[in-house]
Amino acid sequence: MRSTNTFILLAAAIFGLYGCAPLRVPTINDGFKYGAAPVDCTDKSQSIPLSSQSMPALESWVNAKIDGKYASLEQMLEATNTTAFVVIQNDSMVYEHYANGVKLGDITQVFSVTKVFVTTLLGMAIEDGYISSMQQPVSDFLPEYAAEEYKHLTLFHLAQMQSGLDYDEYGRLLQTVKFYYNKNAREVIKNPKVKHEPGKVFTYKSIDTQILGACIEKAVGKPFMEYFTERLWVNLSPEDTTMWSVDSRANQELKYFGGLNASARDLGKFGIMIANNGTYKGKQLIDPKFLNFCDNAEYRNGKGKYCNAWWYSQSDDENNIYFAAGFNGQVMLVNETTNTIIVRLGKNKGGLVWYPLLKSLSIELGKMYSPQAEVEKILTAH
Repeated sequence: MRSTNTFILLAAAIFGLYGCAPLRVPTINDGFKYGAAPVDCTDKSQSIPLSSQSMPALESWVNAKIDGKYASLEQMLEATNTTAFVVIQNDSMVYEHYANGVKLGDITQVFSVTKVFVTTLLGMAIEDGYISSMQQPVSDFLPEYAAEEYKHLTLFHLAQMQSGLDYDEYGRLLQTVKFYYNKNAREVIKNPKVKHEPGKVFTYKSIDTQILGACIEKAVGKPFMEYFTERLWVNLSPEDTTMWSVDSRANQELKYFGGLNASARDLGKFGIMIANNGTYKGKQLIDPKFLNFCDNAEYRNGKGKYCNAWWYSQSDDENNIYFAAGFNGQVMLVNETTNTIIVRLGKNKGGLVWYPLLKSLSIELGKMYSPQAEVEKILTAH
């Protein structure tokens, strides 16, 4: 997995796109700048219960170089432009911290973390009978994809970034910026050029998720936001207002690829549901088989082991770890083995590679709060 957090190149690309116009770099506040569709189903009474456990010492999960630089976790978060840091284990809140202009209850745009919500809605639409399977052709939903060059393209290819369409998130920065700022997302996904046969090549590209979202909306026969709210979001009892960025105020097409604006604690609730095989507060929201097909390593693509919008590059023989990642260091990590969810949001990455750090933290929490550790704690107390 390569980083898109290269400001010099990004700024140069934007400058090339807009000429002498003011430079515009995507930010976590874009939902407020360019328009967003709101979700109103907050439930302040359903907060994540607080854990009595403490956080592991900083030196136990960061390397010596990082540990020597910061006196505390709070100082590290402040210095690395982190805006929200939430740690949940066994469905309880272990740690919650907000900084750098963001406070409890604030929402920010999470960029490509959004993609895992779209693929989750795909699974729900299949379960509800709106879609026959992931192998259903895209042309069943979007007539323009009935053309010969798209006839083998399926929803599975879109979810797995195997569409073969001539886009490259990392290889063509100017193309990526143009796609992000385009004010008519529906037109962009019409008749894109094809580079490879579907299913043959993995290339990370947001257009696949944009097409997938449009297919889901067409399949369920109602606005995507309505289906998202009633089928998923309201069942997680979100505590804070949620918005979904749109391409423009005129067209109001959702940015399926990266437009979700949510709070860290509400993202954590989604993570709880995922870690518990699709169950939240005793209610099964999605078929576990859909969530778990990526456990089969054969489905994981590329260096980052991408599958169904999740990255598996931090998973190992002892820990089943996957995470959703967004531009500028937005991360939602799930460690199923230790039943830990960690959400890190920020203005940028702050000079750190967060994925291995959060993996290390999730493993350390597992050591501290495993059944064996609890037994030893009780014995020591007596």
